[in-house]
Amino acid sequence: MKNNLKKHFLNKLEEFPDKPIQEKDYHKKKMADIKWKEFDKVWVRYDHDKATFDEWKKSLNKWLIAERI
Repeated sequence: MKNNLKKHFLNKLEEFPDKPIQEKDYHKKKMADIKWKEFDKVWVRYDHDKATFDEWKKSLNKWLIAERI
């Protein structure tokens, strides 16, 4: 499963729009940054077998949703 992790991540990023729908205010930028940091922590935990793929995928989706807002 770990071999497909990078592929899954890149596929999700391909679905991401190239340009934001609107400019983000301070709070939306901060929320997206927090979600990105949480995702990064989950990815490290996953690499050390301390998190599941479902946790990783859920964290990725939360970060991407925050980026789209």
